[in-house]
Amino acid sequence: MSRIAVIGANGQLGRYLIRVFQESGKNEVVPFTHRGIEVANPKTIEHALSAQTFDLVINTAAAHGQDTEIELEKTFAVNALGPKYLATYCEKARMDLVHFSTDYVFRGNQWRPYTENDCPEPVNAYGISKLAGELFIKSMMSRFYIVRVSALYGIGGCRAKNNSNFVEVILRKASLGETIQVVEDQHVTPTYALDVAETLLALVQTRRYGVYHMTNGGACSWYDFAKEIARLAGMEADFLPIKTAASVSDSKRPMYSVLENRNLRAAGIRDLRPWPEALAAYFKERGTTVQRNSLP
Repeated sequence: MSRIAVIGANGQLGRYLIRVFQESGKNEVVPFTHRGIEVANPKTIEHALSAQTFDLVINTAAAHGQDTEIELEKTFAVNALGPKYLATYCEKARMDLVHFSTDYVFRGNQWRPYTENDCPEPVNAYGISKLAGELFIKSMMSRFYIVRVSALYGIGGCRAKNNSNFVEVILRKASLGETIQVVEDQHVTPTYALDVAETLLALVQTRRYGVYHMTNGGACSWYDFAKEIARLAGMEADFLPIKTAASVSDSKRPMYSVLENRNLRAAGIRDLRPWPEALAAYFKERGTTVQRNSLP
């Protein structure tokens, strides 16, 4: 039985990690929310993690601030210094560390999936801060898993996005009869947080440390993703495809950030299912959750 700390336990990914690791029957999971561990504050890390002996720490904390001076300070404190502080403590205490990163560490100027061996070259502050966090961990630790994901969605949504995600935003706008503008020239791999949690469980059991890409199979534009969301929901929606240059965004984004899970295959772990199948599974879970929550 392993004892595992999950930082960001009430987040979109954290909730699935807790569920999957607990249901495996091989792990005792201790959840930590922002109140329990603030990764930008090393004192809270030491206070929380020193109270028990942990075999593995999983960090899902992230900041998605805009490119303003105040927001940049928070972004780099959480995404860069936070991993540094965690790496310092985990290496000293001989704990393994899982740190979640992003497809945004890549420039997005090539039109083939990025592998773990491709050189990162982020184009915005978020990507730069996440890459800095990766580099701190790689330079300070011997036993770590850096896991890059793309276009993540799950039940409950992302706390940084008002407990929503792209799927729910599209459904809400469609229900209101709005004309929905969606960029058609940015390509990603939509990834279901449940599939990430299940794949991570398999990965940590191998004890093959390193950098991993972990996304569902295939790729699409945000526009194609939105159309599939409406189709699965059985909703009529008025979509207007637009170019990135015409969109309103708080920061520059990579045009193509599709990831190839090459290192997962090398570790003997099966590919995650194609993204349309994963999205259909999300709708099934979502429907069950809505029905359950509506019961008296």
